[in-house]
This record gives sequence, C-alpha cells and structure tokens, in this order.
Amino acid sequence: MPWSLYRSVPMHVRAMSIRTEATEELSVKQRLTLFHGTSLNAEQVLSMSPEEVTFEALLSHNVKAVNIVTAGIRPVALKRMGVAEAAQFRRLGFDALHLVDPVLCTEANAAYGATALIEVFLVQPSDAVAFAGSEAMEILGLQVQQLLETCAGSPIEAQAVLQQISGANPIKGIQANTLLDTGLRASQLRSLGITPKMLAELPGAGNSLLSKLGFTL
Repeated sequence: MPWSLYRSVPMHVRAMSIRTEATEELSVKQRLTLFHGTSLNAEQVLSMSPEEVTFEALLSHNVKAVNIVTAGIRPVALKRMGVAEAAQFRRLGFDALHLVDPVLCTEANAAYGATALIEVFLVQPSDAVAFAGSEAMEILGLQVQQLLETCAGSPIEAQAVLQQISGANPIKGIQANTLLDTGLRASQLRSLGITPKMLAELPGAGNSLLSKLGFTL
C-alpha cells in the first residue's frame, strides 16, 4: 500500500494495523508483504526462520519502509529484529514524514526515545517543515526553536514552519539570532503577522535586530 493511501486510512484502523506484538512471530502474509518486490521469491521468504529476519536481512534485500508499514510491523517489533537504534530505523527508509503519523511516532518514541529520533530525523529544513504543527511535536517534545535551528540559511522552509505553528505569536521564545540565521526578513515576517513588538520581545533581541531584519525604523 503506498504511503499516501496509508495516510488516508482512519486513525483507529492504522493503529490496529501496526499492533503486532513484539513477541509474536510474523505471519505468512506479513512475511510476503515485508519482502514483496525484493530479490527473494515466496519460497525463500517462507523458508526463513524468525532468527533470519534481522536488520541486516531487511537492509541487504532492500526492504522498503512502505513494506514494513503495510505488513503491520511496529517499531518495537523491529527493535526485536535487531533494528536497535533510531539511525538503523531511518536506514530502512523511514523519514520525518512517517513520524508525522502520531501512532507510528508514539511507538517509535517508545522504541528509540525522543532524543535519538530528533537527532536522526530532524536534520534538514524539509524535516522541520514536515514536523511543524504536527502531533509529533508534542509526542517528541519538539520546540519551534529546534525547527528553526534546522532551517538556518533556508528562509522559504523557515517561513513554511512558522505558517504551521498555531497561536497568535509563532515566534514566542525563539532566540533572536536563530531567527536571523534563517534568512527570514521583514516582508516574510510581516506576511506571517509578526510585528516589530513581537521581535523586540525575543530573547537576545538587541537594538539593531529590527534593522538587521529589514524593518524601517
């Protein structure tokens, strides 16, 4: 099932689809789904012992994240298979867009922890855009400050991040230097409803902040 179709499935159905207990062996259907489209044929897949379905096996046979999701194998079960770290989880093809799903994000958090997931999955501006405004921010304890730090030198992505942040003041608590580093300037900030007063209240905002951002004093 393509990820776009999976995202359209109601939440309660998605939750049920990935609740395979970590202690259970994979069913025939799960095995065939997991290795669908790889170099292994059905006979080879079904002859594998549970101990052979490891992180190395998944990686070497180029098993896709969509196969894992469709097979209903959750992060806790993957960890039992040897996907022991968040970095390995990402090597299987998972990215920030996958973690936007709150069920998957919650279970990945249980398996790997928020700190490791943020370190591995929040690495480029597009990741920040994906996380912005999603339930994953609350699940992982992500702050807008962290998202904007990832958008240094990327004003378009930084603007997209702030557009998705709810509340009257999306930059509340942001370090002034972090905002400057994104490359956002007056016209973009005005379009986001950000006023000079909001900017003056930022931690680290000096007398020259507004002029550096392109506001006419």
